[in-house]
Amino acid sequence: MLEHCKLLTVEDVHKDEASIISVLSAIMDSSLPNDIKLLNFYRELPVSFGASIESIDRGVVQMKVHEMQVASMLIQKGTFIRSSHLPHCVIAKVLRLRRQNCLAYLTQFSYARIQADQRIFVRVKVAGRFDATFQNDQHLVRGRVEDISFSGVAIKAPKECILEENVEGTVSICLPDAKLEVPGKLLKKQGEDIYVFGLEVDSKSEKILSQFIFQQQSQIIRELKDIC
Repeated sequence: MLEHCKLLTVEDVHKDEASIISVLSAIMDSSLPNDIKLLNFYRELPVSFGASIESIDRGVVQMKVHEMQVASMLIQKGTFIRSSHLPHCVIAKVLRLRRQNCLAYLTQFSYARIQADQRIFVRVKVAGRFDATFQNDQHLVRGRVEDISFSGVAIKAPKECILEENVEGTVSICLPDAKLEVPGKLLKKQGEDIYVFGLEVDSKSEKILSQFIFQQQSQIIRELKDIC
């Protein structure tokens, strides 16, 4: 979960948690309307459904949640909580799950800023091997697609590749139904072997990319349903 956010401290850890539980208690008692939405990520796809609070006991909040939320929480061991009554998004640890009746027991509440909120487009982690290259007059980088969105692609390439940020070239991706070739610029490097490129897509490329991302999203949803 922590790879998707940055923790925030408003007062201190204990006071923040007490403040969060106070709001959740008011929602449970109907002093505040329930607008809770939980958020998880499965292969970078957001999974977000409403939830209701069943009980709160000694810092443990029991929630009734959607079955697909259960599946993603089972994998991530945590969840994000959104509510207009909270000053920030909240991250919570999953203490245990009862899958048969979709109950989640949450603890260790902290404020957080979700990094995906800064994105304009949804990103998906790609299943299967799809070869990709980045090329210009000085460089040729071969690898495979890690994740992709309408505006960028992460390519896993050999560690010995050396590229400077903002270097421009052409990104080529071998998709199931077509080969996508678009201008790209290296935005950043993640770890030793993941390169993130910004893409400049035209209407034709966007249609190809849209179809591929939709197929990936559909596969991710099927996987979640299988887990359920």
